[in-house]
Amino acid sequence: MEHSAAWVKAAIHRAKDYAQEQGVPLTAERLAAELGLHVTDFCRLIQDQPSGNRKKDLVQEILRRAFEEANASVVEHAMKRGTSANMHMLYLKQYAGYQETQDKPGAPVIFSGEDDL
Repeated sequence: MEHSAAWVKAAIHRAKDYAQEQGVPLTAERLAAELGLHVTDFCRLIQDQPSGNRKKDLVQEILRRAFEEANASVVEHAMKRGTSANMHMLYLKQYAGYQETQDKPGAPVIFSGEDDL
């Protein structure tokens, strides 16, 4: 990707505006569309190791932050009353590494107030 940081920030801003106007969460698909990329190319781009080229690495970091913001947006949208979490869970499994398995050791996560939802 050979675009400037300013161009990338403008594309991210357009993606955020679109999501807000539509009342939907910001997604990796919307970010990719605004950048003129296929979503798999977008995901590959943010997962690549830094290249050592300052300009490219800056753009990559901007995209990584936008991707994390998109994941947070999906979670926040899923937590709103009246929305079904099914599609959001599929998204998080696909892009954010979410797993529903209990196979891994660790502390349980308890949601307080879940009954009020």
